[in-house]
Amino acid sequence: MGAGLRPADLTPEGLRGTWLARRGPERTWLGVAVAFATAMAVMDATLAGDARLSRFLFAAPLLAAVAARPRLVAAVGAYATLLAVVLGAIHGVFGDTDQVLRVGAVVLGGAIAVWLATSRTRARAARRRYALLAETGRIAQSSLDPDVMLIEVARLVARELCDWCFAFVTGDGGRVRQVAAVHADVERQKVAWDLLARYPLDPGREEGPAVAMRELRPLLYPVVEDDVLRALSADDENLRLLRALRMRSAMVVPLVEHGRALGALAFATEDSGATFTGADLALAEELAARVATALDNARLYTELRGAERELRGSHDELQAILDGVADAITVQRPDGQLVYANDAAVRSLGFGSMEELMTTPVAEIVGRFQFTDENGRPVPLESLPGRRALGGEAEPEPMLVRSRAVGEADDRWVRVKATAVFGDDGRPTAAINVLEDVTDVQEAAERQRFIARAGVILQSSLDYETTLTNVAELAVPRLADWCAVDVLEDDGGIRHVVVAHTDPSKVEIARELQRRYPVDPLSETGVPNVMRTRESEVYPEISDEMLVQGAIDAEHLAILRELGMRSVMIVPMVARGRMLGALSFVSAESRRTFGEEDLLLAQRLAGRCALAIDNARLFRERAHIARTLQESLLPPELPQPPGLEVAARFRAAGEGFDVGGDFYDVFDCREGRWAVVIGDVCGKGPEAAAVTALARYTVRASAMTLSEPSVILATLNEAMLRQRDDRRFCTVLYCRSERTETGVRICFASGGHPLPIVVRADGEVIEPGEPGTLLGIVPDPDLSDETVELGPGDTAILYTDGVTDAAAPELFQDPLELARALETGPERAAEDVAQELLEAAVGASGGEPRDDIAIIVLRVPAMTRGLVETDNGLRAHA
Repeated sequence: MGAGLRPADLTPEGLRGTWLARRGPERTWLGVAVAFATAMAVMDATLAGDARLSRFLFAAPLLAAVAARPRLVAAVGAYATLLAVVLGAIHGVFGDTDQVLRVGAVVLGGAIAVWLATSRTRARAARRRYALLAETGRIAQSSLDPDVMLIEVARLVARELCDWCFAFVTGDGGRVRQVAAVHADVERQKVAWDLLARYPLDPGREEGPAVAMRELRPLLYPVVEDDVLRALSADDENLRLLRALRMRSAMVVPLVEHGRALGALAFATEDSGATFTGADLALAEELAARVATALDNARLYTELRGAERELRGSHDELQAILDGVADAITVQRPDGQLVYANDAAVRSLGFGSMEELMTTPVAEIVGRFQFTDENGRPVPLESLPGRRALGGEAEPEPMLVRSRAVGEADDRWVRVKATAVFGDDGRPTAAINVLEDVTDVQEAAERQRFIARAGVILQSSLDYETTLTNVAELAVPRLADWCAVDVLEDDGGIRHVVVAHTDPSKVEIARELQRRYPVDPLSETGVPNVMRTRESEVYPEISDEMLVQGAIDAEHLAILRELGMRSVMIVPMVARGRMLGALSFVSAESRRTFGEEDLLLAQRLAGRCALAIDNARLFRERAHIARTLQESLLPPELPQPPGLEVAARFRAAGEGFDVGGDFYDVFDCREGRWAVVIGDVCGKGPEAAAVTALARYTVRASAMTLSEPSVILATLNEAMLRQRDDRRFCTVLYCRSERTETGVRICFASGGHPLPIVVRADGEVIEPGEPGTLLGIVPDPDLSDETVELGPGDTAILYTDGVTDAAAPELFQDPLELARALETGPERAAEDVAQELLEAAVGASGGEPRDDIAIIVLRVPAMTRGLVETDNGLRAHA
C-alpha cells in the first residue's frame, strides 16, 4: 500500500483526494489534448481548399484519457465538439451531412474517452482497495493473538484509510474491552488512551460502537456533530476529552462472525479533512469481515483443547474448527495412518492436496524429513508426542524438534503437541497433532542466547584478549565456521588477536597465512577498509574469481582455496566513537550464506566486544590514576621515630580504582615529638580524596604550631566546615609521641575514630580513652586528650573500622578479642604484627574486604630488664 492514502484513494466516486499526486501527468496530457484540438481547429480554419482537419478532433479526448479524470476528459470532449461545430460555421457547411458526421465522430470519440478514463480510474481504485484488503488479510493470518492482530490492523488502517482507528472486543458477561487506539501522532494517541482509561466504553450508549455491536449494523457519521459527542459522553469531562480528539467524520462497523458480535472497529478523520461516504463504509465492512474471521479463528484456537473433548465423536465439526487454524494439524489412527490434515499441514509436509497426503504411507511421509532435538541428536519416531498419545498418554509433553527436508539445507523449528482421543473402552482411538512452526521465534531466541552468553564472557574478565578469544570460540560454529578478531593499535597498525575454528589444524593454517601474508593497512577491501570506513562488508558468495583477485601469489591462492571460504562478513568494533578493531566471520564447511539477520547479529556482537575492549582500556587508565592519587595521599616512606618501631599496612577495598577512604601519616612535628595520624573519610572518589588531602595537610600544618591533639582535631573540624559544603565527614585519631626515660608517652585524641589498642608486654590488652565526635558535622565537637605510657615490649595498634568490619554484615570482630589473638610477644616486630592483623582481616572477609583497611603498629623495642612506669605504678619488664 502507498503511504498516506485517504478514503478517496480507495473509491471510484472520490478520487479527488489523490489527484494531487498525479496532477503532473494529468496536466501534461490535458495540455497535449487541448493543444492538439486547438492546433487542428486553427489549421482547419486557415487552410484553403477542402481540407477538413476537424475530423481528427475526436483524438483530443482520447489523449486526455491517458491520465486525466473522467470529468476533465468530458470537458476536453466538449471543447473538441464545440470546435467542430464552430469550424462548420466558419466553412459554411453547418448542418451539412458531412459536417454532422464529423461532429458525431468527435462526440463518439469523447464518449469512448470518458468510458476509458472511468475504467482506468475504477481499476486504480480497485487495486488500492484490494491492496488494503490483502494487507489486512496478511496481518490477520500472521498472528493467533487477537490483541496483537487488532493492534496491527488498527495501525495499518490509521496509516492508510483514516486518522484514528479504535478497536473493541467483547468478553464474557457482555463486557467490552478496548484493544487499540491508534493515531500517527503519539501524543494524540495518548489523549485517546487517557480518555478510554478514564471512561471505558459503556455497552448501553445510544451512539457509537455500543450500538454497532448491540444491533450488528454499521454506523456512518459523515460529519461528527456535537450532539453525537454528547450522546457518547458520560459527563462534561468526558465530553471535553471527546472534543479533544477533533473528529471530523467517523464510521463504526461491528466485527460479526456466525451472527455474533466479536467487537467493533471505529474509524475517524481529523487533520486530513476527508469525509467518509457510503463507499468508504462498504470498504470498512469488508475489512471488518476479514478481521472478524481471523478474530474468530484465533478464539477458536484457544478453545481448541476443550472443543476436542466435546467434538471428538464428530469428524465434520472437528474439521470445521481445525480448518480455521493456521498451524499444521493432523489426526492419526492407532496404526499411525493419517485420517485428517488441514491445509497448513498439507503445505508444511510438502504435498499438493490432502488427498495426495492421505494416500501416501506414513513411512514415506516421515522419510522425507530428518528430525533432531535441540542438541542435534536424532529423534526416534516413537518419542514424538503423537506416538506417545497413541500409546495411552492423554496429553504428552510438547516437544521442540528441528526438521529438515531431505535434500534441503535449511532447518525448521517445530513445536509438536498432541492430544489423545479415547473411545468408550478407554483406549486411544486417535491422536490430534498440532505442529507449530516456531522457526522465527526459535532463531530469535538463539540469537538472544548467543548475545547473552557473549555478554557474560565479555564481563568475565578485564583482560580483553582472553575474553575476545572466548567470544571467537563461542561464535564457532554458532555463527560461522571461522571467526577472527583484529584490533587497531595506537600506531595505526593492525594486530591479529585470535582466529577460531573447530578444527585446530585449520586454525594453524590460518595463523600461518596471517604470518606469511600480513594485512596491508592501505588495502581498499577487507579488515583495513572496514576499520577505515567503519562500514561492514558482506560477501554472500565468495567466487573463485574473487580469490584470484585477492591473492598475492600462486601459493597464497592455493591456501585461500584450501580454506574453502563460501561467505564472509567483516564488521567494525567501534565504541564511544573510537575505532578499536574488526570481527571477521567466514562460512566454509557449513556452506551457509550470510544474510541480513546474520549481519545484525554480528554487528551486535561487535558492538559488545568493542565496549569490552574500551572498558578494559578505561579501567587500566582509571586504575593507574587511582593508584597514583592514592599513593599521593599516603606517606611515600614511613619514618621511624626515636624509641619506636612503626609499621603500616593499607589495603583498598574492591578493585582499587576509587580513591579516598582511609589514610594515615607519620611525621616529625617539633621538639623531638612525633605525630601519628590515622583517619577514615566518608565515601570514595574525588570528593573523598579532597577531604583526605584537606585532613592530612591541615593536621600537618596545625601540628607545627599546636600541641594538644584535641585542639589540632578541632582546627581540622573548623577547616572542614569552612571549606566543604558537601557535608562529608571523617574520623581521625591523632597521636603525639615523645620519649621518656622508661619508654614512650603517647597523647591522643579521637574524632569519632576507633580508639587505639594497647597490648602490654605481658599480654594484657586495653583500649584507653573515650571516642569523640565525628569531624565535619558540628562546629563544637566533643574532643578530649588522653595519655598512655608504652614501655619496652608494649605495642599500640591504630586501625580503621575496615579491620573489624571486614566480614560484615555476617560478622563484626571485637577489636580487643582480635588483638588478644595476635602474637605480640616482647620480641615480636611491629612489621609482623601489622602483617598478621591485615591477614586476619582479609581472611575474615573471604579475600575481598568490604571497606578500606589501614593499620599502624607502634612498638617500643624490648630493653634490658628494668622498671617501666605505668598508670598503675611500677612493674618489672624484661
